Amino acid sequence: MEISVVIPVYGCPAAIPELHRRLTETLTGMGVEYEIVMVDDCDAMGSWDEVRKVAEADPRVKAIRFTKNCGQDKAITAGVRAATGNWIVTMDCDLQDAPENIPLLYRTVREKGCDVVFVRRHQRKDPLVVQWLSKLFHRIFSYFSELSFDYELGTFLIASKRAADQYRRSRDRGRDFTMYLMWLGYACDYVDLEHEWRFEGKSSYTFMKKWRYAVSAMTTFSNRILYIPVWVGMVAALGSVAYILFVLISYFAFHNNPEGWSTLAAAVFFFGGAILSTLGIIGLYLGNVFDISKDRPLYVIQESINCDGER
Repeated sequence: MEISVVIPVYGCPAAIPELHRRLTETLTGMGVEYEIVMVDDCDAMGSWDEVRKVAEADPRVKAIRFTKNCGQDKAITAGVRAATGNWIVTMDCDLQDAPENIPLLYRTVREKGCDVVFVRRHQRKDPLVVQWLSKLFHRIFSYFSELSFDYELGTFLIASKRAADQYRRSRDRGRDFTMYLMWLGYACDYVDLEHEWRFEGKSSYTFMKKWRYAVSAMTTFSNRILYIPVWVGMVAALGSVAYILFVLISYFAFHNNPEGWSTLAAAVFFFGGAILSTLGIIGLYLGNVFDISKDRPLYVIQESINCDGER
């Protein structure tokens, strides 16, 4: 098997037949052995019915269905584990990533001799607010994770089997495939492609989902965020020393003893908030350790078609 195309499926049932048609035409034209792995993340819109239809009609399509919604990153994890190709392509199901660009990715990764080729999505077809928030998150994430992460990168990429094997062996609860491949540090390259319009529906990522995902990603990929309480404590300590000097100078120079009630109240609220924030950050990291220690599966498969079994 040369190429495995992994597709997390959620909320776009009408796009599945067209996606399968375009993938089949493109991959057949490449003249390589291929498989398509579709993972239904248990939406309530009938996506599984469409996935099952194409899997039953085409033995090269592997279909996996979760028992409940687990998230895009877990769906990609299941797809990568089920994939057997020498090269793994991941892409969204809504056709914003054109299947016709897969030959370009395959040719680039072979010519460059690298393990990963990422796609930069130019002129993203998302609302301006979404783009701005995405840029802000990726700047913050890049700093705290110590990775140079471009906000134009998405799930569309091609990776070698050895890079995918590293991902399969990982026990991290944070499963973002793109971020993990960047963290691995294997030789990589980039291609710039046009971002297509969504074939159907709209993004299922609400603000709160994006916020939880951002916090999970930053606390999973790096412990640098733990330095925030240290910096806050240093600033507070320096501020306290400066205020003590101000009080002493005022007392000896002007025989004036400044009133301290408002300052005391401000200090109590400041340090109280800093302590609670510190405990919250530590709690997030302890929660990650607790989730790993429970050793629960990342997902549970309800049904699968054309699969030899879960990997």
